Amino acid sequence: MDFYLGRSDWKTLQRGEEHSFLLVNGLGGYCSQTVICSNARHDHNLLTAALVAPTKRFAMVRRIEEILHVGSNAYRLDSQAYVTSSDDAAGFRFLDSFFYDGLPSWEYMAEGVRVTKRLTLVYGTNSLAIQYQLYADEGVDAWIEVIPVYGFHSKNDRPLTYETISCRKKEDRLFMSTKEASLYLDTDGDIESIEEEQVQWYRFDQDGPDGRDGWGGGRKIHKIKSAHTTEEDIDKRVLNGSVMLNLIYGMDENWMNIQREKEEKTQNDLSAVFSHLWNQEHERQKAVMEQSGRVSETARQLAVSAQAHLTRRDSTDGMSIMAGFPFFGDWGRDTMIAFYGCTLAIGQMEAAKSILQTFMRYCRRGIMPNLFPEGKDEVMYNTVDASLLFINALWEYLQHVTEKECDPSFEAEAIKTAESIISWYKKGTDYNIHMEEDGLLAAGNGLWQLTWMDVRFGDILPTPRHGKPVEINAYWYNAVCIVRELLKKQGEEEKAARLDVLSEKIKKSFLKKFKKPDGTLYDVLPENGEPDDASKQVRCNEIFALTMPFTMIEAKQAKAILAQVRRELYTPVGLRSLSLYDPQFHPHYGGTQFERDMAYHQGTVWAYPLGAYYRACIRFSDEPKQTAKEVLHQLDQLNAALAEGCLGQIAEIYDGECPAESRGCFAQAWSVAELLRAYEDAETAVVFGRNI
Repeated sequence: MDFYLGRSDWKTLQRGEEHSFLLVNGLGGYCSQTVICSNARHDHNLLTAALVAPTKRFAMVRRIEEILHVGSNAYRLDSQAYVTSSDDAAGFRFLDSFFYDGLPSWEYMAEGVRVTKRLTLVYGTNSLAIQYQLYADEGVDAWIEVIPVYGFHSKNDRPLTYETISCRKKEDRLFMSTKEASLYLDTDGDIESIEEEQVQWYRFDQDGPDGRDGWGGGRKIHKIKSAHTTEEDIDKRVLNGSVMLNLIYGMDENWMNIQREKEEKTQNDLSAVFSHLWNQEHERQKAVMEQSGRVSETARQLAVSAQAHLTRRDSTDGMSIMAGFPFFGDWGRDTMIAFYGCTLAIGQMEAAKSILQTFMRYCRRGIMPNLFPEGKDEVMYNTVDASLLFINALWEYLQHVTEKECDPSFEAEAIKTAESIISWYKKGTDYNIHMEEDGLLAAGNGLWQLTWMDVRFGDILPTPRHGKPVEINAYWYNAVCIVRELLKKQGEEEKAARLDVLSEKIKKSFLKKFKKPDGTLYDVLPENGEPDDASKQVRCNEIFALTMPFTMIEAKQAKAILAQVRRELYTPVGLRSLSLYDPQFHPHYGGTQFERDMAYHQGTVWAYPLGAYYRACIRFSDEPKQTAKEVLHQLDQLNAALAEGCLGQIAEIYDGECPAESRGCFAQAWSVAELLRAYEDAETAVVFGRNI
C-alpha cells in the first residue's frame, strides 16, 4: 500500500510528528522516526539493533542532522524538538513530499536544489543503508553535510556521556565501539572528526501522553560531506547529473565484507550496493503479500505488517512474535493470539512450527511461559490463557500443514504436551488455576492477574477477574474438544471418550451459568459464587466465545451477543473494553501511569477483538456471503487507521469515546494479525465462495 504525504501534513513541527514509519530486521531491531525525520519518542532511532535477539536492543544510530549547502547558504533539512525549544530544527519547511511503500523516501527543495533521501533496514542483520542524491542546475555549487547522532546505549537508557565512543579506521572503513557494542560505517563521503564529542538533548513530545520522560539525547563524533555538484572527477558519486552520498552501517564485520565485495564488483560504486539492498527489501515485502493470498490492497498491507512482528529468539534458537513496537518484547499470550495472523495467514509454516516447539520446550506444570528469560531473569508463567491458546494454535497449524510438511514426531510430542495441559488444569496448578466441580475453569488470586486484562498498579487491580472468566472457559472447552479429536486421530479412544464426557459437562455448566436473561454472557463468575456487579459488566471478552473452532454457542444466542457488542462496544478501529454506558467507563487514555492503568481496560478501544467480532458476524449469519461483503466494506475503514500514527500498522489501543488517535504501541502484533484473519474469512466467503 502506498502512502503519500505533503506539506499540509507538516504545517508545524507538532503536526509533522503525528506520522511515523517502522522498518524491522526480524531480530527485534527496528528503524523508526517521524516523517519529518525527527525523534518524537525516546524509542525513535534510525538503527535500534538487537545485540541479542529479540529484546537486548541498543540505540545505535539515533538520528542524522542534514545540512544542504548552496553556495554560501546552509539549510537544515532534518527536524527536531530540543529540550531548549529555541533550538528546534524546522527542516520540514523545505520538505516537499514523503512517500512510503514499505520503505520511506523524502524530497526536499531549497534554492532550486533538489535533495532526495531513501533508507532501508536490512532484514536478518543489524544493518542500515541511507542514500542522498542532490540535483542542481549547471554551475550551482551545492553539497550535503550529514552529522550522525549516536547512542551506543540500551534502548531504554540515555547516553552514557562518561563512556567515550572509540573511533578508528579498520580496513578502509570506520569502526566505532564501546564496551558493549561496535558499529561499522562504509561511506563514499568524506569523514571529518568533531574534535570534542558533543551531546545533544532532545524533547520527545509524543512520550508525554504515555507518561514517559519526555527527553533524551545522543552524541555527535563526526560529520560526513558529499562531493560538490561543481566538483570534477568524482567518479561514481555522480549519477545522471546528480551527486550521491551513501552510508552503510552494520554491526557484523562479515556482512560488511560481503557488501564491500559487491562494491568492488561495481567499480567501487556504493550506490549500487544501496540499490541492491533497497530492491532486496522491496522484493521481500512483495513476496509476503503474494504468499498471503489476499486480494484486498488493505489486507495485503496487513500481511506485511503482521510479518514485521515475526522475530528470531537467540535464547531458544527458534522463532517468536514481538507483541508490539516500540515498547514490547515477545510475550506468551500475545504470541498465541497473534499466531494465526503472523504465521499461517501469510504462509509462514516453518515459523509457526518453530514457535510451537519453543513453547512446548518451556511448558511447566501445564502452563506456557508468558515471558521468556533474558540474561539472569527467570521465565514468567503468570497467564491462564496462553496454554489454552497454544492448543488452539496447534490445532490450526495441523489443519494447515500439508502431507509433505507433516512431521509425525512433532505432532506426537505436541499432542502429548496438549494432553498434559488438560491434565494439569483439571487437577490444579500454579496461580490457583484449576477445574471446579462443575467442570468450569477458575484462576487467579491475590494480586495475580492471569487474563489479558492484567493491569495492576501497586496493590490496585483495576479489572479484577479472579474466578471464572468467560473467554477462559470458552478457550477451555475448545481445548478439551481439540485434544479429544487429536487423541481420536491417534487411536486413543478411551482417553478421547473421557474428554468427550468432560466437554459435555463444561458446555452444560457454561450455558447454564454464564447466560444472562437477555441471552448475552456474564464476563466473569466468582469462584463458587453467583454473578456479582463485575460479572454483569459488558466487556468485549464474550466475543471470543463465538470464534473458537469448537464453540458452545448456538446461532440465536450468538446474534444477541453480537447485537450487544455492536450497540455498546463497536468502533471502526476496535472494540471497547467496557461498555460506554458503564459508570466506570473511561473515555480517554493518557496522563500519569496511574491514570493510564485505570483506563487501560475500562473502556479503552482495543483493535484485536474487532477481528473476532467480524469473523463471528460471518460465522453466525443467515446469509454469510452477503455479511462477508458488508464486513469487507467495514474493514476498508481501516485504511484511515493505517494512514494514522505509524504508517501501515495498527496500534495497540485508542481512546474509548472517540478513537481518532492511536495510543500505546504504535504497531501491535495481535491488532494486525486478527484483522488480517477477518479479511481472510471475508474474502474466503466473497471472493472464493467457500464457507467459513
